Amino acid sequence: MSNGEERKEPIRDAMIATMFRTDIERVAALRRAVSGKTRCPECDAVNPANQRRCDKCGSLLYPELRDEEERKEHGEQDW
Repeated sequence: MSNGEERKEPIRDAMIATMFRTDIERVAALRRAVSGKTRCPECDAVNPANQRRCDKCGSLLYPELRDEEERKEHGEQDW
């Protein structure tokens, strides 16, 4: 995919989310699952979709996992 196409992804995701009345994060998650790649929200590096953390900067790739990671770090349990 060219650099111009990658810049259009957020716009496309927003349009698809609006059409199907869902949130943009779900559309982005679907795009990651289909493409096999994901971009880091912090440094924009390309990573395999099955990784939890970025190869380049180490931040979480999936914002929805942030709460789960924080609970584990603080020793809290899921009830």
